[in-house]
Amino acid sequence: MAELIPQPPAVLLGRLLTELERGAPLFGLPRRSIWRPRPGLDLTMIAGVRRAANPLGPAAGPHTQLAPNLVVAWLAGARVLELKTVQSRDRIRVPRPSIDAPDVGYNVEWSQELSLPESAAEYLTAWVLVHVLKSRGVAHGATLFDASVGYDLAGLRSDGVARFLDTLAAADGSLAKWRAGLPRALAAAADVPVPAAVVGSVTLSTFHGCPPDEIERMVEHLFRRHALDVVVKLNPTLLGYEAVETLLRGRLGYDEIALDRDAFATDLQFDDAVALLARLAGLAGRLGRSLGVKFTNTLVVRNTRGRLAGERVYLSGPPLHALAVVLAERFATADPVGLPRSFSAGLDAENLAEVVACGFAPVTTCTDLLRPTGYRRLPRMLRRLEGELESAGATNLAEYVRIRAGLPAAGDPRPAARVLLTRYARQVVDDPRYAAARHRDEPARSGRLAMLDCASCNNCVVVCPNGAFFSVAIPPQALDAPRLGIETGTVVARPDRWRLTRDAQWVVFADACNACGNCVTFCPEWGDPARVKPCFHGDAAGYTAAAPADGILVEDEGRRVRARFDGVEYRLERDPTGTRLGDGVIEVTLDDAHQVRGSRVLVSHPGHELPLARYHLLRLLVDAVMADVNPVSARFPGSWVAPGPGGAAPEPSGPDPGVAP
Repeated sequence: MAELIPQPPAVLLGRLLTELERGAPLFGLPRRSIWRPRPGLDLTMIAGVRRAANPLGPAAGPHTQLAPNLVVAWLAGARVLELKTVQSRDRIRVPRPSIDAPDVGYNVEWSQELSLPESAAEYLTAWVLVHVLKSRGVAHGATLFDASVGYDLAGLRSDGVARFLDTLAAADGSLAKWRAGLPRALAAAADVPVPAAVVGSVTLSTFHGCPPDEIERMVEHLFRRHALDVVVKLNPTLLGYEAVETLLRGRLGYDEIALDRDAFATDLQFDDAVALLARLAGLAGRLGRSLGVKFTNTLVVRNTRGRLAGERVYLSGPPLHALAVVLAERFATADPVGLPRSFSAGLDAENLAEVVACGFAPVTTCTDLLRPTGYRRLPRMLRRLEGELESAGATNLAEYVRIRAGLPAAGDPRPAARVLLTRYARQVVDDPRYAAARHRDEPARSGRLAMLDCASCNNCVVVCPNGAFFSVAIPPQALDAPRLGIETGTVVARPDRWRLTRDAQWVVFADACNACGNCVTFCPEWGDPARVKPCFHGDAAGYTAAAPADGILVEDEGRRVRARFDGVEYRLERDPTGTRLGDGVIEVTLDDAHQVRGSRVLVSHPGHELPLARYHLLRLLVDAVMADVNPVSARFPGSWVAPGPGGAAPEPSGPDPGVAP
């Protein structure tokens, strides 16, 4: 299974500072996609004692597992980032592919793929990098990181989860160690104010079938042991099997979705949930803590598409949006204490304003970010929300809610939000935006994906939740690339040509690729980009462990390269005397004009060929990778630009071509 390999903090910081100095995209995000709040509008979210510059962010999922992903989401405008759910079992094996989201989303993911210490380190690194960027004026605004934990009481009480939460709740010592581990050239750049409380709240996700009394004890444990505010993520099964069946398959027309009746029978029931949360609200008040509810978790359904493994998959996207809104309205009617409500179900640019007006805060998204153009959809969502405020004549969210409800512009917005939630719940079930007819088209594709010279659509870059893909500039060219064979113990050249027809090529960084499959969904050609495209590894251990799959390992800042293609190992070495390429059978030496200067047979193997197309492939790819800032070149400190005194590089003008209008 493809596994994520976290990058050292020094590598990430060195890369980020270099990109800042050069005016390059930051962790792959174009400068034009950095969110800039519209003057005169205030999107500040206040939920209890928590405050964020806006209520939007990525949900716990594939976009919130690695530090660079969190930084990119923040740059794109996220100010509430729900960290990927962790549990005590931190070495689970997730089936691959794990995501199938052409429009309606299906997945088989459930918690972190990293160990608990690795997860804590990633979140801490992201927290520091965000504050480094803030100190340099790249972007601003109060930001919240929310932890997400599961799935049972024994897991929460485990030493590993306790250390994880303790580390993020009071990170003074961890921050000191983080800074102490940096090389001297980078230490000053990280010497910026960073709050020691990385998280102050936690979202609780429970197993389907978790008993009510256990959920109650889990929340109490988080209140008492960790002194954290808690948001309980509710499951859509609370609506009941018949109601979900009627809404999903009847009103919305998703006949292809098969519900799992057992999941409804064993899950928390609605009346139990209302009573349970009322008791916990009282406990929260006595302990000086805050309790909220989130709508909703994904919905367990039967696996009828067959692209993912297993009998069950988890549904998200447009149909879940309607279910979550209806459940939220029903819960709000029954809730005796008026718990704060947050939302994460099928959120996109078209419905963000509606959801915010209904009083949900924060609001998070996942499935929408899996579509083209990925993280760049966040600023589009925020610009749409700002436009709605301006159209309504509001300057802040509270005013917007009251104006939308037709109530006085001053006063408590909660009654207005309640009115709007009732109205929206009635509308959403008949809204064609969420009906099955709108969401059955699959991305079109034709032709076979090749290692080089593909359709150049850039989809693999923007839909990858882990930022594993990037492009490199290599001009089109046609080169002599003879095939070197063995005849009577000597090397002979058989003429051949090698061509590139595009002006850029796409590659994948293996350490950030977990083979989730989302790039396959949106590739316009038949094939798996994660397997077909040139695959660079960050270190020798990862390269070796990935055998026999193709891969490339750059060493000594590009002077030595190890590569594996179709099971054959190649070594490329460059020094002032020339370049040597060998495959264990033949070794050839080439001059600066790429002409063969000498060759020798290492092992007698009649009929064996060493194609010099491999030489051209490796030298061009490696030179292009090392000439730019990317996950591969950032591994070498010699590529870092000495950090300047601060300040953001000039922002390019014009719209981001990767953002849909």
